[in-house]
Amino acid sequence: MNLRDLLGLVAGSSVEDWTILFRPTFRHRVVATTKADGSPDRLQSDEHLVAFSYRPNIAVTMAYGLVEQGAYTLPPSNPFAQENARTRHLDIFLEGRLAHRETVVAVDRQRCLLPMPRDWNPPIAIPVMQYSLVRLVHDLAGPPTDYDEYFANAGMKRSDTPWP
Repeated sequence: MNLRDLLGLVAGSSVEDWTILFRPTFRHRVVATTKADGSPDRLQSDEHLVAFSYRPNIAVTMAYGLVEQGAYTLPPSNPFAQENARTRHLDIFLEGRLAHRETVVAVDRQRCLLPMPRDWNPPIAIPVMQYSLVRLVHDLAGPPTDYDEYFANAGMKRSDTPWP
């Protein structure tokens, strides 16, 4: 299976195809923290918020929630620029190996998950497969908000651009 086939399988699946696995996800990372002056402080363990197993083929799994940037700055022209945004990792695994890492933007004080565009200049073109993948994760692990409404309000449009 190549990467596009794997991502197409995941993006084309439905919420009912996935089993949700809450913490512990057993996919940890160790992060060095720093003091206010920039000097090393300590090591801290972090993990995804949630993991998922694909019911039709348990060799396909996902994990979502590792924070990439805790305070992500959106362009000033974006309607969500004044609210707290952060980026999180969505990892897709095949047979336990990391096959793809997608960055997802949590906007409006974490009220919606949106795809990370290549360019924030409107109109923001998002490939259909990327749109579908992030929508799936929003439905599985995101807040109970209207993904399509946030997607449109952010100035995003689906495109037929190849991805990844």
